[in-house]
Amino acid sequence: MSKTCLVTGAFGFSGSVLIRELLKNGNEVIGTDIKSRLEDNKQIELRKAIGLEINHPKLTFIEADITNKESISNLFSKISKLDIVYHTASLYSYKAKIKDLRRINVEGTKNLVNALPKDISQFIHWSTCGVLGKPIKRGSKANIPFTEQSDSPKNMPESADSPRKTYIVNEYSVSKWEQEQFLWKEYRENNLPLTIIRPAPIYGPGSSYGHGGIILSINRGILPAIPSRAKNAINCSVHVDDLANFAIYISETKYIGEDYNVVDGSVISYHEFLHYIALLTGKHLIDIPFLPLRIMKWFVMFLAWILINLKLGKYLDKLHMVEPQSAKYIGSSYWVSNRKTLTTGFTYKYLDVKEGLKDTVAWFRNNSWI
Repeated sequence: MSKTCLVTGAFGFSGSVLIRELLKNGNEVIGTDIKSRLEDNKQIELRKAIGLEINHPKLTFIEADITNKESISNLFSKISKLDIVYHTASLYSYKAKIKDLRRINVEGTKNLVNALPKDISQFIHWSTCGVLGKPIKRGSKANIPFTEQSDSPKNMPESADSPRKTYIVNEYSVSKWEQEQFLWKEYRENNLPLTIIRPAPIYGPGSSYGHGGIILSINRGILPAIPSRAKNAINCSVHVDDLANFAIYISETKYIGEDYNVVDGSVISYHEFLHYIALLTGKHLIDIPFLPLRIMKWFVMFLAWILINLKLGKYLDKLHMVEPQSAKYIGSSYWVSNRKTLTTGFTYKYLDVKEGLKDTVAWFRNNSWI
């Protein structure tokens, strides 16, 4: 049955794909984002390139800024009927300051929730697997996949600022932890019809961040070599199409109060992952024997420091992987279980990351990104 859906962060990577898929399913969609993004011609062309029909008869865009209470109030005054809210809007940056991350991700979410109509059936929120913390490197508990039973804002005391025995890697994930804490409190105390999804690193057509940035870096020769020891570190991912369609799939009241780690079924090392991208892009990636991954991490962090302090980042269009907080992920073996998502009956389109990468690289090539 058709529903009326509000998607925050409408011109973000996840938000625009979600809108595209909601429209395919016959839903009425209201997309909201800040004015500068909705009116940016480059953003408009990019959304069209990923298949979003900007002028679809069932799609309405309303500008709003979640950090501004008056703006949020004005947004809801223009909506006469609303069933589901998909909250994808977020400052997703590994170089942003914690005060800005909290202002947008935490305080902005509070503004949105406090202004919600009382009769919505569901609030589906985009979090991150980053709230689960940094995996243990060695010993009997190393390379054990994170599950929904792992420490998270849902099952930890309100006073907790991180998981036990692991730690949160960067300030972006800190803000997402605090964001989740607020939402679970609203669920318990004020009956917010909450469902939370925690994506693994997202990739797909139209993304230059995360794995998309890695594809661009390998293609441009900025990542010409990797330590051989990358064979011992697990990489995890989720294709943006699967993330969007899982969110739509759980758009039912029976999923309220649940959290889901959304990740494909691949168990693949960073070594194989990076070499596969090099193979798809026609580049040669050199293995460096005996080089510890931590040395590579320090090198990338030092390079990021140089780029930021000398303001050279503008010369590396679309390359975002060279950032201090992003580099902290290097050398960690991230394995996240998708078993709970599978128990819902959901079927991933790209259960194997290699299939998703093939289509993603093809899109990059067809759109002259590589």
